[in-house]
Amino acid sequence: MLDLMRLFSQVVEEQSFTVVARKLGISQPAVSNQIRAFEEKLGVKLIYRKGKSFALTAEGETVYHHTLHMLDEWSELMSEIGGTERLMNGKVHIGASHIPGEYLLPMYLASFRNMYPDIKFKLSIGDSLEIAEKVLAHEVDFAVVGAVFDTEKLTSDFWLKDQLGCVVSCDNPLSLCQSIELKQLKNYPMIIRETGSGHRRALEEALIKSGLDLNDFDIVLEVGSTEAVKNAVRSGIGYSFLSKHALDSGKKQGLVWMNVHNFNLERGFYLLSRRAKPLTVIAEECYQYLARSQES
Repeated sequence: MLDLMRLFSQVVEEQSFTVVARKLGISQPAVSNQIRAFEEKLGVKLIYRKGKSFALTAEGETVYHHTLHMLDEWSELMSEIGGTERLMNGKVHIGASHIPGEYLLPMYLASFRNMYPDIKFKLSIGDSLEIAEKVLAHEVDFAVVGAVFDTEKLTSDFWLKDQLGCVVSCDNPLSLCQSIELKQLKNYPMIIRETGSGHRRALEEALIKSGLDLNDFDIVLEVGSTEAVKNAVRSGIGYSFLSKHALDSGKKQGLVWMNVHNFNLERGFYLLSRRAKPLTVIAEECYQYLARSQES
């Protein structure tokens, strides 16, 4: 039954019978037959076809979430009775907000995988609030986000510091200014991230400390990703505040980093996990590797 549960969870994660079959070195019909056998054992329909793709039934959603719990419990049991050396393989599913997910984690995961080449990863990227909800729903093992979520069910540990600065296109008249006052920016079009992003929350908190809020600014565009912000700034729509991690080489990208007088915009990235819910052996090892990396 455990093998069927693992197969079912893989099909759901990959959203493809064909991809799972290729990874396992078996035929696609063999995967379909095993999923059908799993349905027969449970006595419910788990998946229904939608054209060339598929979706989970209500029962399938329930079985999937319980399957993740049971596979986690099995890994914990095996670690307790057999040590960790036999368990350093499998998949770690990590959630991340845009900056750590797109610019930081790939490098750290590559380094971690050099130590454990049998481990595979799935990286889900969204805004900080969306990813926190995925942690709560057990859809990811743990996450790295740009905001603190210390609640009854979630706990956050500081990982890395991030600095945000004002960025304009290289042909924007503002790019000629060596420094600018924050209140002067109220007269120019501004681009911001969407509600729910740690990036936006950090900006709002910094503005409040300066006696301002977003309503004081001329917001002309709200977007859902850092790359969209960069491209909008390049196009000349307006200025924005961006993480230094998202900028590779300043003017080569058509972007200029500006100094805003007496406006310090810093935030942290945080490792986010479920409180009082142990991680699997490999997820715990990965989590601790990332936690140690901020000390070096």
